[in-house]
Amino acid sequence: THPSRLVETELGNLFSDIFAEVGNLDVAFIGSGSIRSLEMGPVVTLRDLKQAFPYDDTYSRYSVTGKQLESIFSHIMRNENRNGEGECYQVNHGVHAVYDEMFDKLVSLAIRDQPVEPDRIYQIGIQIYHATSSEKNLGISMENLSQLKPPRIIVASMQSVVEEYLRGHQAINRIVEGRLIYR
Repeated sequence: THPSRLVETELGNLFSDIFAEVGNLDVAFIGSGSIRSLEMGPVVTLRDLKQAFPYDDTYSRYSVTGKQLESIFSHIMRNENRNGEGECYQVNHGVHAVYDEMFDKLVSLAIRDQPVEPDRIYQIGIQIYHATSSEKNLGISMENLSQLKPPRIIVASMQSVVEEYLRGHQAINRIVEGRLIYR
């Protein structure tokens, strides 16, 4: 299901997990607004998929430092971003971010049960639509986002990748597991 674009959802987890696996990413960001159905399944037709995930965008990989990654999470999880006007994201399994709403501050960020290290390099994936407006959507300029390495398109058709993945992985399911925690 995908009942709200402001919080972690089952469909958001499914789509972000697919792109993290396909792109060999530490963090796969999927714009919550890219998911347009409240639910999908248990049987999924091509029509269901295209209604749930209608935007056939390209998906690119970027290399960022842990410090930059923490800054991105601070930006996307901040209180004013979740007022219905901001761009919220779904992230893949292995990401665990905790945000303190009272103090409007990112409290912790871990990848695969390891705290994010400020100087370590992480591979992230972003839809081109969101990357072209990275300053607004992620709180980081395209110049800084591309500073360590030039971006690399890893998926030319996001819909095709999801369709192929679902054909090869029958009877899959995702649950809300606490990837993005607001306290």
